Amino acid sequence: MTTKFKRRALILHEANRLFCNKGFSATTLEDIAAAVGIKRESLYYYYPGRYDILYDIIEPQIARVMMNFEAIIVAEPDIAQAIRCGVKNHLQQFNPSYLHMAMAIRKNSSDKVQQKFIHLHTMFKAYEQVWVGLLRRGCACGAVRSDTPPAMLVYSILGLCNSLSSWYRSDGDMTLDQIGSYYSDIILDGISVR
Repeated sequence: MTTKFKRRALILHEANRLFCNKGFSATTLEDIAAAVGIKRESLYYYYPGRYDILYDIIEPQIARVMMNFEAIIVAEPDIAQAIRCGVKNHLQQFNPSYLHMAMAIRKNSSDKVQQKFIHLHTMFKAYEQVWVGLLRRGCACGAVRSDTPPAMLVYSILGLCNSLSSWYRSDGDMTLDQIGSYYSDIILDGISVR
């Protein structure tokens, strides 16, 4: 790996740490440069702004969630188990700061940066559609209730999973696996055919 790529990886690592600890809006480019051990001016060689850094942190995570979930669906024929694994996958890739950071981008970023985040929105929508496909399959085989549109069920599932951004703390009483188990029970109780 060349020095440029190593430095870029270090910038992303340190920025991610700072964004999570201080919050996106409270973290400056000076903070990131200091954490990396370079001058702010040198940081511009790699990234023109915080939003560009944030994009490069979030985009691979979304891609990984999607790739893992698609693999789960291929490997797991049981709908309930695929949902459990999908929830666990979603939570394992979860970072409670990202949702708040993404909301800040919508309000404050330049048109050029917003174009990047249109791509993220497209990725989110594609992820939702994979969930919709799974739940449609569940409806077709009688494992999932058919009296509610699958898209509405997906919004409920993902809304529940993303709600962690408002309360979850890594030093709290429950692990992400425990939360995933509880969430899966709640979800499956609500969407299963009675």
